[in-house]
Amino acid sequence: MDDVTRCFACEGGFRLSDALAEQIINKAEDVYLQAGENIIEYGKIDTNVYVVAEGVLRIAYFDGNREQTNAFMDKGTIFMSLHGYFAGKPAFFYYQACCRALVKKIPKEYFDSVIRNSHEFSNWIYSVAIHQLYGLEMRASLIHGTVKERYIAFIKNRPNIVKNVPMKIIAGYLGVDPSYLCRIKKTSHTVPDDDSQSY
Repeated sequence: MDDVTRCFACEGGFRLSDALAEQIINKAEDVYLQAGENIIEYGKIDTNVYVVAEGVLRIAYFDGNREQTNAFMDKGTIFMSLHGYFAGKPAFFYYQACCRALVKKIPKEYFDSVIRNSHEFSNWIYSVAIHQLYGLEMRASLIHGTVKERYIAFIKNRPNIVKNVPMKIIAGYLGVDPSYLCRIKKTSHTVPDDDSQSY
C-alpha cells in the first residue's frame, strides 16, 4: 500500500481496510495542480470527490472585502464541494493548491455506489465527516490568544502547512498582518512534530 492510500484509509477515526482503500484510490483520476490553481471553482457545480495525494490545498472564499482561508488539507484528506455533491448547487468555497499538488478525482456516481454497497465504507465516511467537524472546533481552539501563541500552536499542529504554504496565506488564516507574522516567525524557535489534519 502506498503512502497516499495509507493516509486516505486512516483519514477518520475508523480505519478503512487496505483492499477497499486501494480499490477506491485505483479508480481515481490523477489531477496535477500548480500553486494558485483551483481544483474546485467558486460559482461552478462540481459533484466529484477528491483526495489529496501530494502537496497542500486550502479552502477559501471571498467575504466581500478580502479573501479568507477556512482550512488547509494535506496528504490523504478527502474533500468535495458540499454544495455541489449534496445539493447540485454552485460552490461557495473554492479549493486551491498552495504549492504544486496532485489530487485524486473520484466521480460521485462511483463514490455513492461504494457507500450503498459497503457497510464498512459507510462507517468510514461517517467517521471522516465527524473528524472533519471536530476539525472546525479544533481550529477555533488553536486560533486564539496572542499572535505569537496562535503561530506557535499552528506550527506545532500543522508543520507540513508551514513548510509548504506562503506566509501571506498563513497570516490570513491566523487573522494577522503578514509582515507582523514574519517578525513573530523570526523570534519563534519551535520545532514541530509531523501530522496530517484538515483544519
